[in-house]
Amino acid sequence: MLISNRYQVLEILGEGGFGKAYLAEDTHMPSKRQCVVKELKPINSSPAIYQLIQERFQREAAILEKLGAKHPQIPCLYAYFSEGGKFYLVQEWINGKTLKALSAQHSPASEATVRALLTSLLPVLHFIHTQGIIHRDIKPENIILRTDTWQPVLIDFGAVREVMGTVVDGITPISSVVIGTPGYMSLEQAAGRPVPSSDLYSLALTIIFLLTGKSPQSIPLTQETGEFEWQPATGEVSTELTKILTRAVKSYPKDRYDSALEMLSDLSPEIAPNTATQTTATQTADTSEQSAYTATQASPTASPTAKRDETVATAPPYQSTQTIHAQSEAKAEKSRVVLAAEFAFFGIIVCLLIFSLFALTGT
Repeated sequence: MLISNRYQVLEILGEGGFGKAYLAEDTHMPSKRQCVVKELKPINSSPAIYQLIQERFQREAAILEKLGAKHPQIPCLYAYFSEGGKFYLVQEWINGKTLKALSAQHSPASEATVRALLTSLLPVLHFIHTQGIIHRDIKPENIILRTDTWQPVLIDFGAVREVMGTVVDGITPISSVVIGTPGYMSLEQAAGRPVPSSDLYSLALTIIFLLTGKSPQSIPLTQETGEFEWQPATGEVSTELTKILTRAVKSYPKDRYDSALEMLSDLSPEIAPNTATQTTATQTADTSEQSAYTATQASPTASPTAKRDETVATAPPYQSTQTIHAQSEAKAEKSRVVLAAEFAFFGIIVCLLIFSLFALTGT
């Protein structure tokens, strides 16, 4: 099977209500690199709805491209397109094993293992939340540990699938579906109103699954409060980690951590400040890029020696707006390179720890 006369399907990775995911080869690349092709089908096929879905799909694809380009623990987006009434995403193939698969081989996980995972994943959530994005489907199947580095990667963001459920209520476009997985989905997310702490709730339940080997539906609830009573199902877990996870899975958002950074501060106080600094650097690079673009859109009748916006360096006489834009983009790119290097260094340390812990568990 050849998709879009380019992507040669090797196998079906998964199938659901909105479509299928394929492992494919890109026949237009010299290396014939492997990639994931996600085929998505809207639930409503009317022409008016299709146009609306197309616009939303394009916006969500742009967001995925931005996230994947700026963080090594989010898959890169290679391409997106529509064809034959269906929509397609082409993403980086993460060669590795999901936490669900690893749990089947090494269950239960040790406290040291899950601490290393949390320490690596909470900065990823902090990054996407500061971009205004909520994942909405965090679970053991959607976290993959790379085979070569054992770095955890967050896959399958829910926003694009939500777009496929777009309908029109009167004159207002809405989504007719709720994105998430029963058990790992918080009450407010099930009601269609996710917040950043909804992702923390799902991540904490994923960690509890690794510690206990039990899905959320099989964990009893306390009679007094209706909260998860997961602690008796684990081995020896420190009081500190127990408090962190218990707070993260509270029923109501007001009782949970406000942010991934706050949760990381309780887990690893020495790492949280670096995470905040890295995120600020990313936002600064984004701001520089946007400022550069704004400057180049200035009035075309302005004198070439006129003073530009203070956020962009003052231009020498007759310097073109394209040159100004290129210089600003170069500065932004330098900031992104520095940030990527910091993420990579931190990721290597955490991944080595995860690798050694899973190796010890398997012996």
